[in-house]
Amino acid sequence: MGIDVSTLQEVELNDTKVTGTSKYVESFPKFSKSAKGNFLAIKCDEATKGETINWELSEAKTKGSGTLDEDGILVVQLHSNTQKITLKNGETSKVLDLTGLTLSPSE
Repeated sequence: MGIDVSTLQEVELNDTKVTGTSKYVESFPKFSKSAKGNFLAIKCDEATKGETINWELSEAKTKGSGTLDEDGILVVQLHSNTQKITLKNGETSKVLDLTGLTLSPSE
């Protein structure tokens, strides 16, 4: 990923509930050249085991869906904690609830 995850967040994922803080970053060039804002990085272990994991971010202002590669790391840009992330593995779906996540404002 090229960035220390602690620069982006202090979060905990408990089954489908994400809690903690997404820190505002002024620059995240590994995401895109002009990226700044709040980001969430999560790792999906199933993808590291060769399983196909598709994802979708609700209310996305930029890229809102895709397929994880074998590193299993998903990084999304957030604008609200009312957004949801849906992970799909074949017929199995998991919806991540972000309402427990605080999005830090820019300084």
